[in-house]
Amino acid sequence: MNTEPTSILDHCKEIVNRLASQPMDATFFADARKDLAAVSTVLSASPTQTALFALLLDEYGEGGTSLNIIAEKIKCSKIQFLKYLDDFETLERKHIIRPHREDWESFRARKRNGGGTGLPSYFITMDVIRALRTGEKYRYTPYINLSPKEFFETADDLFDSLKDNSVSRDSLVAELKSLFQSNRGVAFVKNIKPLSLTGSSVPALLFFCCALVVNNREKLSFKYIRPVLAYLGSRVLEKKFRDMDHLLFKTGLIENDCDRGIADTEYFRLTEKAKKIFLADVDLKEKTNRGRNLISAETLKPRELFYSTQTGRRIEELTSLLREENFATIKQRLTERNLRSGFTCIFSGPPGTGKTETVYNLAHKTGRDIMLVDISETKSMWFGESEKRIKELFDRYHGLVKGGGLTPILFFNEADAVLGKRQELGEVRRGPAQTENTIQNIILQEMEDLAGGILVATTNMTENLDKAFERRFLYKIEFEKPNAAAKTAIWKSNLPGLTEDDAAVLAERFDFSGGQIENITRKEAVSSLLSGRPLSLEDILVLCEEEYLEKDPVKIGFCV
Repeated sequence: MNTEPTSILDHCKEIVNRLASQPMDATFFADARKDLAAVSTVLSASPTQTALFALLLDEYGEGGTSLNIIAEKIKCSKIQFLKYLDDFETLERKHIIRPHREDWESFRARKRNGGGTGLPSYFITMDVIRALRTGEKYRYTPYINLSPKEFFETADDLFDSLKDNSVSRDSLVAELKSLFQSNRGVAFVKNIKPLSLTGSSVPALLFFCCALVVNNREKLSFKYIRPVLAYLGSRVLEKKFRDMDHLLFKTGLIENDCDRGIADTEYFRLTEKAKKIFLADVDLKEKTNRGRNLISAETLKPRELFYSTQTGRRIEELTSLLREENFATIKQRLTERNLRSGFTCIFSGPPGTGKTETVYNLAHKTGRDIMLVDISETKSMWFGESEKRIKELFDRYHGLVKGGGLTPILFFNEADAVLGKRQELGEVRRGPAQTENTIQNIILQEMEDLAGGILVATTNMTENLDKAFERRFLYKIEFEKPNAAAKTAIWKSNLPGLTEDDAAVLAERFDFSGGQIENITRKEAVSSLLSGRPLSLEDILVLCEEEYLEKDPVKIGFCV
């Protein structure tokens, strides 16, 4: 069995194991030569420094490690151990370890218990831990002259490390201090000192700023911020924050979210005052238009789609309506007449008839981004969580609308899962049925309050659509399976090499949707590449037969 160390961390463990059974003398350095060399390569440290570092790493955890503990591990008296202080100071100068700065409360408690100062304490920086895990050579990179965006991205990475338990609280505080000292020109750093915030206030405030700037999270649930609060302080700190008794509330920098005039005590956000002070050098409008599931209109490529005459006419009408020069005027007139100014549309019809592609074409032609709703992300096994996610989704969309620029399209693709008929509830009003109904009620209310927004939903099953939703869609456009003429045009568009007659043969023989024709087109491209020749009509007919899952499909027209 091979017991050779397989990683740098394994080499560190071997060093510690050897020191547990033998003194740190010439024999040890000879026996541990290979392990010491492997770790020294990453740290650029001497064998002695590497051995001491491995002992310190073995004690890695929350807070610093006193060198008294390291002295005991190698059975060395404090006086004898003083000869190694120069090595620890060298490791500190290389930013491999950092001195642990004890807070005043801990110091007073230790003094009350009769504890002496003893040898200093150190902790290992998170960048070093990262280097050990990857095996890459450690190089200290100071956070110098970062842009505001880079500043918050760096801080966000530090918070992620804290939540992942890969860095201690002391290490986080030390890294943040280094980040601040090297970037005094950033508005957050420049404006934080005059406010004289203390304790956990500064990192907690920075966490809120990172959430908005980097992750596009306008409001944060208590569940989301609780792990960070726990690391920054204690249960007392969590309670102060929950009760809005924290210094950040008293100074008007953090507030509860407000849902239509009612304070939501589960969610918190930066106040406008905090944004103006600490995010003065960040383009929040630009940030508002970023984030998950947001598709830029510039990235959308138009596709040629074929509709029945009536469907095509209605799509053209909707496209014209959503062009900004018309949309702004219509929205203003509706508002003046005290009518709802939100536009809600539903595209219905069988699969593969172009509903989704039409939404993308619509966005491209009108220059509007798409906020794509991932239905699965709105569902949670936890009671009450799904409802909060749906509300958060609409809150984010309202933020995009208010952020300026063209109003984006909120797109519920294949929306049957959330727009279906509401369920009858029994005497016990809880469980999945209650959750589904609550989600639908939230969506119904949001459709009423869309206020200048644009919502488009697609569905394959209109018979399952709840009547309450049906009434709230302003535009209802049905997509039919293409007729023979449209299918011929689709075949010609997808396979330009087909003659008009061949395309007509395929259109007459197979009752395919546009999506199915696209599938066959993709298979034709693959088959042509593999065979090294263009496919004949007979080859394409075979691909068409394979498209059906049933053994005896119903076909129309004549056979060739």
